[in-house]
Amino acid sequence: MLCRENSSLLTVSFRRPDESGRFFLYDLYLPFPHKCISMKVLKFGGTSIENGDRIRNVLNIIREAMQNLPVIVVVSAIRKVTDLLLESAVIASKGDTGYRKKLGEIERLHRELVHDLIEVSRTKEVEAYLQAELTELGDVLHGVCLLRELSDKSSALIMSFGERFSAYIISSFLCQEGVDASYADARRMIVTDTNHCDARVDMKASAKRIRAWFKGTDGVPVVTGYIGAAPDGTATTLGRGGSDYTATIVGSVVGADEIQIWTDVDGFFSADPKRVKDAYALPFISYEEAMELSHSGAKVLHPYSVHPAMKAGIPISIRNSHNPGAEGTCIGRSEKSDAWTERPVTGLSSINNVVLLNLSGSGMVGVPGIASRLFSCLARHMINIIFISQASSEQSISLVINLAQAEKARRILKEEFAAELASRQMESLTVRKHIAMIAVVGNNMSGHPGVSAHLFETLGKNGINVIAVAQGSNEMNISFVTDSHDEHKALNCVHESFLLSRRKVHVFIAGTGTIAKSLIGQIRDHSVTLSKEMELDVVVSGMANTRMMALRDGGIDLWKWESFLKPRDDGKTIGDYVERIRARNLHNTIFVDCTASTEVAESYPELLASNISVVTANKLGMAGSWKLYETIRDAQRSSNARFLYETNVGAGLPIINTLNDLRNSGDKIITIEGVLSGTLSYIFNELRKGEKFSEVVRKAKEAGYTEPDPREDLSGADFARKFLILGRELGYRLDYEDIECESLVPESLRGKMSVDEFMEKLSCVDADYDAKIQEASASDMTIAYAGEISEGKARISVKMLPVSNPVAGLNGTENMVVFTTDRYFDTPLVVKGPGAGGEVTAGGVFADILRIAGYLV
Repeated sequence: MLCRENSSLLTVSFRRPDESGRFFLYDLYLPFPHKCISMKVLKFGGTSIENGDRIRNVLNIIREAMQNLPVIVVVSAIRKVTDLLLESAVIASKGDTGYRKKLGEIERLHRELVHDLIEVSRTKEVEAYLQAELTELGDVLHGVCLLRELSDKSSALIMSFGERFSAYIISSFLCQEGVDASYADARRMIVTDTNHCDARVDMKASAKRIRAWFKGTDGVPVVTGYIGAAPDGTATTLGRGGSDYTATIVGSVVGADEIQIWTDVDGFFSADPKRVKDAYALPFISYEEAMELSHSGAKVLHPYSVHPAMKAGIPISIRNSHNPGAEGTCIGRSEKSDAWTERPVTGLSSINNVVLLNLSGSGMVGVPGIASRLFSCLARHMINIIFISQASSEQSISLVINLAQAEKARRILKEEFAAELASRQMESLTVRKHIAMIAVVGNNMSGHPGVSAHLFETLGKNGINVIAVAQGSNEMNISFVTDSHDEHKALNCVHESFLLSRRKVHVFIAGTGTIAKSLIGQIRDHSVTLSKEMELDVVVSGMANTRMMALRDGGIDLWKWESFLKPRDDGKTIGDYVERIRARNLHNTIFVDCTASTEVAESYPELLASNISVVTANKLGMAGSWKLYETIRDAQRSSNARFLYETNVGAGLPIINTLNDLRNSGDKIITIEGVLSGTLSYIFNELRKGEKFSEVVRKAKEAGYTEPDPREDLSGADFARKFLILGRELGYRLDYEDIECESLVPESLRGKMSVDEFMEKLSCVDADYDAKIQEASASDMTIAYAGEISEGKARISVKMLPVSNPVAGLNGTENMVVFTTDRYFDTPLVVKGPGAGGEVTAGGVFADILRIAGYLV
């Protein structure tokens, strides 16, 4: 690097490679007082200096920086003080003397800081300065209170005291600790316009003053951030977070080697870590990315602060004063040199205290000057436009502006376009509140196909409605507007989709019985494998039964999940659980029904309408009334969520998937036959071995294959519900009553009697079954309790079947479904295997969860 001087500018010539590796000579012109001196600018935010211990930590950071280069320090007001100043001004403007209480709190914070930091021998001088400034502040507030008027000029003056207090105290403390420091009031350096509360900087005039100031200053200047002065000398402010801007203005003028922004986070994050728990600090971002993110809501850096540093080619470091050892984030020129830059998206940011203003009408089409009048009108009234979107048909223009300016904007635009609105050339001027704007930013989005498609697919799968969208021609920022209720979900799902290698689904379980317990165990035991092989985290965020509930967004510890369940003594039902799930509005949410409850099944439409996917082992939804079935199907069709119920028919067997694959691929299903009851399959398999019917039922009950009352299994009702579901899957309009189902409970035993009495009397049918077995054997056949669906009819009964029939080969509690189709006519397609049991059913539910996870992520 070569430095050359003339009367007003420092010319820095340096060589930089282009993308091909060739070197070119560049000249950078810096205003500087006739010498090339390396130095750093260190800016400390309010949380970095909020108490004595934090300021002592700042002293250590300054000392370390001074070992290599001279430094300039820029400070904000100590934490809370800016808010207290604003509150005191607002209270005073109402004629309320309560502002004195706020003033007293401001005084207390600073006097405590002086007593903590400053030695007794130096206290008098600092106290005298502090008292003089507090007296001036009190006089200004008193005047505002008397006039009951708070002008921008008065407000800026009041707000300037925070930085004036902190800079003086810190400079005094540094001097006391052996650092040659001096207090530097930025009102003597930063020249702005007369827009006192959000002033624009006159860089040319400011550079001249800064050069003059530092030309005669040695040691470490401690500069008041955030404030400047209008040409008439009145105080102005640079907007919230303006101390960053002060630092980069000063750094760019003096030609600093680096500008360090010391704050309370480890760097510039991929998203707001308060909203996105998986956000991480970025080691590097370009100037352009930092500008886009800060303008779109990232609070770590003032929106205007990047430009001066970028123009001068000075890197900005975002560092954590609470964790000085952290690497932080470097903001500089983009150089695609490592794997880090392979991702198209660098980070996300959002603004939620905004409104969408929409001007529309067919009379706007092809009319020159509409947009010009719109933007000029807003500019004249100092209304900042954050986002612009215009339909290609020119029928509408949408703008996002700050909520505080919404009413003013609506009023002045109604005046500006009064004639067009009256003549219906413009049909409406609307203001939509409760919205958020989210920006997806990355240098590598340019020329990277599919980014927009991926973004909107991710949002759509999570049921997030995009109200408006805008993208610049440089392709590095896609901004969209959505309801503020969906901001958190949108940030998390987009961040996960673009910026994380791993994915996450949030599971909420209804029921804590056998199936649920098995499912929880399977998720727990398989979590490491899923994480390593599929880069997927299945997070159980909630579980509930009729008596207890547990909710934890970050996930319930599945090793001790029962301890998380808390009694539900409010008397509320499943509706409350569903409402709590909906209110959380987490991305990639799956509701899992492990109950046998009609009430839970009736909640499916509401869940699907909220774009919450559903996995169910509960047959009472798809085998419920036709009205409920249709409602679920309608909700499924109108939702982006998934609804899977494979276990309704064959537990872990892929029966519904197989049926749908056949139909979707164009095959015609002629008949479905089979056995879909593990209990009844066991009973008839044992009968074929020569056992008595009553003894087989008793053995099945003792083995736990039947319900506590075996009549529930022998009635065939569960089998009938499964066939009802299959019939509906084939497109038939069926109700439970349409299923012809033979009950195995003898008519003589269907009255009221205890289970024990029923079991004692069941032997009355043993002879009948012996006779059926013998009759079938005589014809080289056997008997089975099986069902058939054909031509819109479903029948379940005891049948004689050839011994060559696949059903005759069943063992134990196996289930079987036989599909006879146009393609599988001579040799039907057979699905066979265990069709009951908690582990098997839970495995089927888990498989459905993973299918949805694959769709969502």
